[in-house]
Amino acid sequence: MPNIKIVSGRLGGRIIKTISNASLKPTPSRIKEQIFSWLRPLNSDCKCLDLFAGSGSLGIEALSNGAKSVVFIEQNQELYNSLYKNCKELDILQEVRLFKQSAENYIRRTKDETFDLIFLDPPYNKDYINKLLLKIINNFSRNGTLIYIEESNFDFSDFNDSLTLLKETTSGKSYGRLFEVVK
Repeated sequence: MPNIKIVSGRLGGRIIKTISNASLKPTPSRIKEQIFSWLRPLNSDCKCLDLFAGSGSLGIEALSNGAKSVVFIEQNQELYNSLYKNCKELDILQEVRLFKQSAENYIRRTKDETFDLIFLDPPYNKDYINKLLLKIINNFSRNGTLIYIEESNFDFSDFNDSLTLLKETTSGKSYGRLFEVVK
């Protein structure tokens, strides 16, 4: 099993064990370090949503850096099992909620829940950003919510009325952008 190191915060240096899975594309460490240098310090009441969680490394990193809670959404059974096991080994189960379902189903079925920080790191070839982002903005965010999007080629100009680009970084084919919701 490949491993991912938690780069900072109270869990910094601990290891997230992952499985070999073709659909898993963990955020490169350099980008993860950059994201959390932008985000620190997280408010102690920060509620985080990690859609397309995969290994859960972004949500776990948020908890490590002070987030109060994280909701993980992962539909792949093997990845979900691995994520649950890692949360248990890191002793963070009381701070997380894990859902084994697709991001689309979670977004369609969940009502009356907003988040302060949302990680959106979908498979690159499925156009999930264009399918889901407006629903995420309308139903899961408030003014000031931060949304981190990792995508190979995302044109966010359609969302200029709702999102303000705060920061961006690249590593190989990964483009990481941090937005703030403006409502």
